[in-house]
Amino acid sequence: MTNQFYPTSPLEIPKKLTGLTSSYQLKSFLAILAIVLFFALYAAMVVALGYLLYYAVIYDMGRINKFTIILKIGAIAGAAMLFVFTLKFIFKLKNHKPDNRIKLVKEKNKLLWSFIDQICKETGAPKPKAIYMDPDVNAYVSYSNMWLSLFLPIKKELTIGMGLTDCLNLSEFKAVISHEFGHFAQRSMKIGSYIISANTIIHDMIFERDKWDDALDQWRASDIRLSAAAWVITPMIWVIRQILNLFYQFLNLMYSSLSREMEFNADKVAVKTSGSDAIISALWKLDGGSEAWGTTVNNGILAGKKNIFVKNLYTNNALANKRNAVGQTKALAELPNDIRGGKKYFSASEHSKVGMYTSHPPNDKRENSAKSPYVFCEIDERSPWLLFENREEIQMEMTLLLYKMYLNQVPKEWQPSNVLEEFIKSESQGAELSKEYENTFSNRFFQIPNAEKLSTSMLEIGTPTKSVLSRLKSELKELMMPIKEIETLIVKAQNIAQGTTKEKTFSFKGVEYNKKTLENGYNFLLNKREEHFNQSFENWDYSFCAFFILLAKKDGKEQQLQRLYKQHETLSFFYRSMTANKNTIYNRVMEVQNMAEVTKEHIHSLTASVKKSFDSLNEELNNLDNLEFVKMPNIESIQELKEALVENAELKKEHGLIFENGGFNKMMQQLETAIYNCQRIDQKSISCILLFHKDLELLLEE
Repeated sequence: MTNQFYPTSPLEIPKKLTGLTSSYQLKSFLAILAIVLFFALYAAMVVALGYLLYYAVIYDMGRINKFTIILKIGAIAGAAMLFVFTLKFIFKLKNHKPDNRIKLVKEKNKLLWSFIDQICKETGAPKPKAIYMDPDVNAYVSYSNMWLSLFLPIKKELTIGMGLTDCLNLSEFKAVISHEFGHFAQRSMKIGSYIISANTIIHDMIFERDKWDDALDQWRASDIRLSAAAWVITPMIWVIRQILNLFYQFLNLMYSSLSREMEFNADKVAVKTSGSDAIISALWKLDGGSEAWGTTVNNGILAGKKNIFVKNLYTNNALANKRNAVGQTKALAELPNDIRGGKKYFSASEHSKVGMYTSHPPNDKRENSAKSPYVFCEIDERSPWLLFENREEIQMEMTLLLYKMYLNQVPKEWQPSNVLEEFIKSESQGAELSKEYENTFSNRFFQIPNAEKLSTSMLEIGTPTKSVLSRLKSELKELMMPIKEIETLIVKAQNIAQGTTKEKTFSFKGVEYNKKTLENGYNFLLNKREEHFNQSFENWDYSFCAFFILLAKKDGKEQQLQRLYKQHETLSFFYRSMTANKNTIYNRVMEVQNMAEVTKEHIHSLTASVKKSFDSLNEELNNLDNLEFVKMPNIESIQELKEALVENAELKKEHGLIFENGGFNKMMQQLETAIYNCQRIDQKSISCILLFHKDLELLLEE
């Protein structure tokens, strides 16, 4: 390949830019030590319990009678159970191959492979065994065989996200791929294989409950003469799990610390090939790119349910990124200049929302590392898609794969991309108006007044004028202040839990919460927010409705607005009912789980109550047939509305022993999906109301 598609590299590169720091080497040593200690402990446990089983078999019973025979059988059975407990998790280690990838054929992608080869030369990294594309805003390196990588120098695979390719320029793309090749070159990456394997074993031994645990439970429930050994090994299992839990935390603490150093080092490799700005500006763009792709694929799936299929979702994603680019260019221009060079992209320790970077060091620290020292390099603004000779072929193949994955069907008819674009535009219609009202409707139910309360509120409003609307907006701003304070603390609590902030505590209402009481504090915040929503906004909602009903009367549109309000009230009731039923079901399940002894009658009763909840919800769904329906964007009939709320307009009940055959999980997944759909319809309904209100505002007088 000629250099015409390979962005310029920095002219001056500081010596030892990518050299391993003493901190990196120390953390590598500690991570290796943690792994060695675990596998030594694990091997010792297997050998000890294996010997215990052997000893139980060969131990001389002495006098043979009923008691010694039962004792012998119990000892062998107990030792065998312990031995199986330590071994069974090894066989669960698998090579998990993602099912959303397309393998690129080298002969059809010579430009890309030449580009990758050149990066390999520049970084000194080994070439990948294979290159894959997946649909997301993503890029990662993985072993082709996790098992063999524990023992042999297995080659790695590179996966490039097509959403990533859509939102970056060529220099940023080069920087991100160079970052991944930085991992290719890291010997410490092999530590990751051992960590993953160890974590899989430990996690399953601590938290997994399977047929082995069921067998132990049944054994304990038998006659005490037969179950004595089961009661003896039960506390032994508990002790083993507690010890391993400590190891689990220690192992992850060591690797988490090393992982941060690995990311800083991989960023330095990206700086070496592309300069300091490219990798950081790429990081800055990724959240927007991820949001654009999320919108495109979600709307593509929703449109697919209405038999609107396009051959290439990435045509629409390119348009989404193009729309975002306007605001992105403006935001970039407003960023402050960095005294070290380029722009200052990050000023706070926020973490990327993009999956590939959520567990990485905070963005500002990555920027500081990438600019220490600052390395200048020209930026190539061209699209990375230049490297793909069969770009459309790959995009269409991925689009087809997504339809198969999410909708389980192969489209027979195709629509032009502009049809999906109209669908997307219609789907988001009116959403921007929520900002005028402090986004208050995003996390709460809009409360519609009954006729009596509406009349009272209308008398209080008097004449609807611009000044009255301005007052309503000011009142809402004050009401939202404690909500925003709580939501800021919720985010802080989440960051403390994830370890992504230096802060260890947060305070609310004079009470300080630390890591030990974090969960209680977090739940308290959620409850207080819900309490504010339920108690503080009712009168404002009534006044808000009354104001626009008075305004609608001026234009003879009162009945139209009342129908919108009534429809929203009905949909909100169904939404609330969905969430209430879900919570009730889970509470009942917890009650049964906390019982000292669970009988078949308890399980049958619980199963019946779950199915009864589904019957009730299906009845409520069918009651929507009586709704005086008002069309919404992309929903033009009652039947479409029902299908938009619940797949095929019915919550399907599973048959048989649902708590044993996986039926319960399937039913609850249906319910969770339906609740997500309710949230979408709720926001769509709000948007319709706000759009109607916006038209009415033209009638306002001073």
